[in-house]
Amino acid sequence: MTRKTALLILAIIVVVILLPAAAVSFGGCPGFPPPAKAEPPPSTKETVEKKFSGTVRLYRTDRKEIVPLDLEQYLVGVILAEMPASFELEALKAQAVIARTYALHQHPFSGGGGCDRAPGGADICSDSAHCQAWLDPEETAAEWGPEGELFLKRIRQAISETAGEVAVYRGKLIEAVYHSTCGGKTEASHALWNGGSLPYLQSVICPYCTHSPHYRGELLIPFTRLAEALPQDPALPVASAERLPLEKITETSGGRIAALTIAGRSIGGAELRSLLELPSTAFTWELREEGLLFHTRGRGHGVGLCQYGADGAAREGQGYRQIIQFYYPGTAITEIKP
Repeated sequence: MTRKTALLILAIIVVVILLPAAAVSFGGCPGFPPPAKAEPPPSTKETVEKKFSGTVRLYRTDRKEIVPLDLEQYLVGVILAEMPASFELEALKAQAVIARTYALHQHPFSGGGGCDRAPGGADICSDSAHCQAWLDPEETAAEWGPEGELFLKRIRQAISETAGEVAVYRGKLIEAVYHSTCGGKTEASHALWNGGSLPYLQSVICPYCTHSPHYRGELLIPFTRLAEALPQDPALPVASAERLPLEKITETSGGRIAALTIAGRSIGGAELRSLLELPSTAFTWELREEGLLFHTRGRGHGVGLCQYGADGAAREGQGYRQIIQFYYPGTAITEIKP
């Protein structure tokens, strides 16, 4: 064998050995997937891809029974109960998207636990203090007469024009909480509830709800009423002008009372609001001869969508998507189809 022939054979052997390696490196092979690509950063444009059955099981607290309803039909009763139908159409559309998101967030299809106060495994109830308020559309329209039919038409239009749309943050349904009137500034969720800070439920300045009847208010509570409402124990004496000094301890990012002291005893702002039936925890007070005069701001917990603010923003020409993204920063609107 000549030296030239030996070199040729060696070259052929090298090529035969390297070919399989080249095939594995560039084309992949069964059992050896190509290297994983780096995941793209989270995007607010991701969509919810799960399928929804289209039905919600509503526990009607007025009848104490569970009623299966088409989601879009259920929303008619929610908006009828939760937002004045005379509001601007874009505000009603924003409410439709948020109410739909709220219902689906606690629905089993999205991993929600349903309504824990309703017997028989309902998805949601009609108690506004626990889930979302709901009114029977036909019964309500009959009570309201011709005006009721006009209101139902507007509500159905808002639902139809946002059919299946929900608000998401990084592809997941948001905690779609809402309230009547923020009074100029919404509240961050972590300031009121446990569970950590949510990026889309932060305090935002709201210039749109000044037309609300709850924007500012005054409420005089006599000392006799205070004595009845406040817990009477050794740490909290019977209410009187001399024995009821109030002092603010902490304030939330939204300018609401987080905690205060009454006669040296610490009490939460939300607890005092509940005991005295104040419209919100955004309040100040002054001592009067006959009792305490509370100066209040807004109505409700103040987190998420300000309903009167949505109406005000719509009056200024904003669309429902703009309204939602203003009150829930960083969110996106996507569609869920049955």
